Amino acid sequence: MTSRWKIDWRVWMQSLAVLARSPVYVLALAAIAGLWGWAAYEWLWLPESSWLVLALALIWILALAALAVAAVSSIAWSASATASRAERYLSLRGILRLSRLGSTVPVILVAVVGGAVLAALFGWINDHSLSIASFLTFHSQRAVSHKLIGGVVWVTEALIAIIGAGACMKWLILAVTPRSPANATIASRPARFSLMILVTGILAAGVFGGTAWLLATWRPVVKPGAWDYGQLIVRNALALVALTLGWLFWALSLARVTVPPLEETVASHPRV
Repeated sequence: MTSRWKIDWRVWMQSLAVLARSPVYVLALAAIAGLWGWAAYEWLWLPESSWLVLALALIWILALAALAVAAVSSIAWSASATASRAERYLSLRGILRLSRLGSTVPVILVAVVGGAVLAALFGWINDHSLSIASFLTFHSQRAVSHKLIGGVVWVTEALIAIIGAGACMKWLILAVTPRSPANATIASRPARFSLMILVTGILAAGVFGGTAWLLATWRPVVKPGAWDYGQLIVRNALALVALTLGWLFWALSLARVTVPPLEETVASHPRV
């Protein structure tokens, strides 16, 4: 077990090292994510005043969906390239990769449908948390709060979501990894559950996601006017960078345990 954790620690350190060597990529991806969020927010305010505006709204949302798919595909491809040591850092050349959309769309559809089903299921359970608490209180003869039940449901849902998202990301990494004689054997690897998926997801969500949450919800006392708007912009920008770092750290770590380095795969396939 100790050696297993040493390997995981090395994987995390290698992923952080790649991020440290790729500051321009991180900032560019954070900027793209911010522009995407702004465009999505503006789309919500489009009036339903005419067929022309409705057609514009349809084109707008399709463009946003294509941009999101391209960004996810590029992250998976870049993570695969660095894991195989074909690249030392995340390259801006593939920051919006369109060539692997056919491999990316099925994985994203599975993730979206699975997430919707999971949210609906646990939403229904959470709506009945008061009934569950009453049932447990009656049978155990001890007071059970519905808030405790809600907390347990939320933690369970988060853990299942992390495991499912990690399995989908590993599947996507395998799908976008370029086929070659050196890595032909990894194409058939299933995206199995492992403790590494769960722990890495918890780290990414807890450290980077928690940092982003603290920055977004922090309310410093400053002078009204320009200072107030300035601190709002800075906080949200830093929160967006933290989310981007968490997403990339998660993808890079999963790629490290999914795609072997090129020298290892070549050594396992000697020339004849």
